[in-house]
Amino acid sequence: MIKKDIFGNTTKEQLKAAQKDRLYSFLLSDGSIRGAIVKSTRMINEMRANHVLGIVETLLLGHTYIAAALLTSNLKGNDRLSLGIKCSGPVKGIDVESNAFGEVRGFLKNSHIDIKNPEKVKSLSQFFGAGFLTVTKYIEDAKSPYSGQIMLEHGSIAEDLANYFLQSEQTPTGFNLSINFDSKGEVAGAGGIFLQAMPDADNDKLVKAEKILQSIESIGHNFAEKTKPEDLILKSFEELNPVFIGNRRIEFFCRCSKKKVSNYVSKLPKKELDNILAESVFPLETTCHHCNSVYGFSKKEIENFKS
Repeated sequence: MIKKDIFGNTTKEQLKAAQKDRLYSFLLSDGSIRGAIVKSTRMINEMRANHVLGIVETLLLGHTYIAAALLTSNLKGNDRLSLGIKCSGPVKGIDVESNAFGEVRGFLKNSHIDIKNPEKVKSLSQFFGAGFLTVTKYIEDAKSPYSGQIMLEHGSIAEDLANYFLQSEQTPTGFNLSINFDSKGEVAGAGGIFLQAMPDADNDKLVKAEKILQSIESIGHNFAEKTKPEDLILKSFEELNPVFIGNRRIEFFCRCSKKKVSNYVSKLPKKELDNILAESVFPLETTCHHCNSVYGFSKKEIENFKS
């Protein structure tokens, strides 16, 4: 993966930002509700830089990244999951993947949405239209992936995901996803919280937890103001006795590489390689759609693939 530099080649700043992006898992109400909070400001900034996104596109893809990051709290080992949206609206669709290592990658089907009157945008739902949300889990020891699908009803990643868990897995679940922009349109803070009922959860406690979750104003703004994720949970859910049980890194990361792309290109039929050599402009560039990394190949490199 090739990340665009957003730190001015300052290693110290990169390390400081990497340490701050983390997911914290916790329990509420004596373990009857599980949850996670993620601070993901660096992840969203790197995602935006690599995919070259405007504000609306950053919100659309960023909310999906945050949701996918939160859901890694239920993964272990080599487990991974994908969130896919196919829709009729201007965004066309979204594909995002995450894994138990806290790595998140993904893309918009249409990364440059034409917005004639951005000041009139009141809700992201207008960019989805009719469509479907698909959640696929790749569990390490399972014989095959588990996949569930629902129709989009809200045009909101948080609300449609909550609806998915209720319909497909019969599990009450809530999300609060947030990206805060400063006066210059830069991402100043980003993150989210998710709660999920355990089988023995008390309904009254669930209702209380959901009300608290939705009452938290702009998680992204809280992080922009230097609020710590743990403090936000301890203060907001104090009456439900939150207990933290672990944390892990979260990062915009794709395991693509020039070596992997070279391996794919080298296995193309000889006739196709001949066409590339005869018709392409060099350096030949290939792009990973998951992270928008660009890998270049010289004519000599392509010729070597034939030998």
